[in-house]
Amino acid sequence: MKKYIFSVFSFLLVITLLLGSFGIARAAADDDPVVTPISGDNEFATEVIAIASLPGTYELATQMLAPVGFPAGETQFGGNGVRVSGLSTGKASACFTLSTAAIDQGWGGKVGVWNGTKWVLLPTTITALNESPNSLACATITGDGTYAFIKYIVAPDKLPRIQECGEMSIAGPYTYEFDNTEGWMSEGAALTNFYLPPGTEISYKIIHQDPLGFFYSGTEGTGVINISGELMPGYFISLITFDPIIEFTYDYYTNLNSFVFRVYFPNCYTDFVYPDDLKG
Repeated sequence: MKKYIFSVFSFLLVITLLLGSFGIARAAADDDPVVTPISGDNEFATEVIAIASLPGTYELATQMLAPVGFPAGETQFGGNGVRVSGLSTGKASACFTLSTAAIDQGWGGKVGVWNGTKWVLLPTTITALNESPNSLACATITGDGTYAFIKYIVAPDKLPRIQECGEMSIAGPYTYEFDNTEGWMSEGAALTNFYLPPGTEISYKIIHQDPLGFFYSGTEGTGVINISGELMPGYFISLITFDPIIEFTYDYYTNLNSFVFRVYFPNCYTDFVYPDDLKG
């Protein structure tokens, strides 16, 4: 399949990145978990563990890795984990960064420790950071182990009601490659008339395909906004990162007639329609 370039996204994003006057916001540089001593005088070591290397994971239909031991699809990892070694005495605080916007939309969770067979949830305190789009989820730990933040819906009544965003919002793949029968996407881009802070979760789903069953995998997924900024008054551009990357498999590309790629923002959705949106 030809690699279709979303030139509007490429041009706008490059301009946004080059011109700092647009006030770009990025996800915090210290998003990795932090472990801080509370009591005791022994030295301990920490190692950040990527989600793909965490123990006790399984793959959802969306290709996202989730923690084992919970109802299917109800929990997620909030980000990288951390391995602690040498904490034989005393206590420490393990803290994980999460988006305050996600909390406002009903998400919460607890720090979990892997006990060899399951993730055990620990008492956790979530605190909003001053002058930051992020919050900290912290738990007191008393020994070695692998820790991660387990995220799930805690306030269903806060979940946003989804409606169509309108004509001024467009979104689609940004960094991707497709060949005859398979492809991948690591980043998406969105142009909206509303601001989406770094850390905001964005998901997509292929809601229509002709012929039916053309796509074998990659029909839905979730990413996180890594970079966002105001392009001009009232217009914003965002870069969405998918980790792990989305992998697509499909029938031979010439058999594809059309599909609809629906992108879900926190409060609305927008559709990319192939091949109509490639014309003009």
